[in-house]
Amino acid sequence: MKKILILTIAAIFIVSLSVPSAYAGSKQRYRWQGVAIGLGAAILGHAIINSDRYDAPPERVVVVDRDYHCNRYSNYPPRGHWEVRKIWVEPVCERVWNPAHYNEYHRWVPGQYIILESEPGYWAQERVWVGCR
Repeated sequence: MKKILILTIAAIFIVSLSVPSAYAGSKQRYRWQGVAIGLGAAILGHAIINSDRYDAPPERVVVVDRDYHCNRYSNYPPRGHWEVRKIWVEPVCERVWNPAHYNEYHRWVPGQYIILESEPGYWAQERVWVGCR
């Protein structure tokens, strides 16, 4: 949408430059009105081009609390501990062709791809290093 609007404004501007200046009248006449129209067009164009900035939600601020012993250049060993966390491992599925057949109601079903679960999902334990706590 924005590209089409910019291209339309650019086309109107190029066409207005191609019109001979004999139709415009004298150069001194209506100068301040032209300046006002140009300034208004510049402000309006800036608002249209930068309109996506005003619609976006404000950026999220992240506060980082630093521990002095977490400095990687210090002589202290890293502080922290190992934790065992439960993670969900997704099931393994495969896409196979199901040929055409009659269903239990004796209606014809055309062939199609179906997704079959070859291995079920499960919970696993993962050892994770949690530092600076």
